[in-house]
Amino acid sequence: MNDRTSDVNQSKQPTANCPLSERITRHYASLTDNNRRLADYLQLNPEKVLMLSTSEIAEACQVSKTSVSRFIRKLGYEDHLALRQELMTERDNGQPVMMTTLDDSEFNHEVRALEKLWEQLTRQDHQPLIEKLATAKRIKIIGYRNSYPLAMHFRQQLMQCRTHVELLPLPGQTIGEDLASIDEDDFTIVIGIRRRVANFEKMMAFLAQRDCLLITDQSGQKYAQQAAHYFICYMNNKLPLDSYAVPMSLIAHLVNQTFLHLNSKSTQVSRKISMNYAQLNELE
Repeated sequence: MNDRTSDVNQSKQPTANCPLSERITRHYASLTDNNRRLADYLQLNPEKVLMLSTSEIAEACQVSKTSVSRFIRKLGYEDHLALRQELMTERDNGQPVMMTTLDDSEFNHEVRALEKLWEQLTRQDHQPLIEKLATAKRIKIIGYRNSYPLAMHFRQQLMQCRTHVELLPLPGQTIGEDLASIDEDDFTIVIGIRRRVANFEKMMAFLAQRDCLLITDQSGQKYAQQAAHYFICYMNNKLPLDSYAVPMSLIAHLVNQTFLHLNSKSTQVSRKISMNYAQLNELE
């Protein structure tokens, strides 16, 4: 997990103190299309810096060698050698850096993407986020298009833990009225993966001063600084259709942590729902 407070604090520190993935996220909003292609590739495959030359990285991303060199310098490294040295140092300090080539199947991509998610979960203390999910007066979850099923699932799972969880906007309604109803005691979750709606940028700008969690893919990193908390779920750019295994795993983790945090309160809510199922004969 990443939070806005830590990002503000980190921005006051030298860039050299930040690992590769965090540097990329910090610069993502200002990157060109070619640079974003490189960013997506190296965030998910940092070991390629150790395994490939600048020319080979350029070929893999279908950009020029000069573009790779400029991208590395933009992130604050002197050159490819300096970046490679940083990763070697991380490996020597115990940070795992995979040095063998995996078969590039969709399943191996899922494994790498889940590992990247776990890095985010372990990099910082996400207990404040769990506290928000557990104690906010109301939880409002927003998701459009392919993010809508994720938002609906998040809502249904959170309702097993607590009350007052809303899915926005209501069918046939626009989001403006709902955004106006958000107050300081509420917590908003925005899921925006892949093809986001045209007003997504304005919506995130509106929520920038409110308590908000953003769940997005690598292309949505440009909105990270507008969210109090954010997670990046790395998607496979090489296949025509997307797998949502990573965001679904994230949702399961957050909801389970919230359930455990609420302890007996969540157990009571879940038991009441189960009793209703039985009374109404809704399930087998």
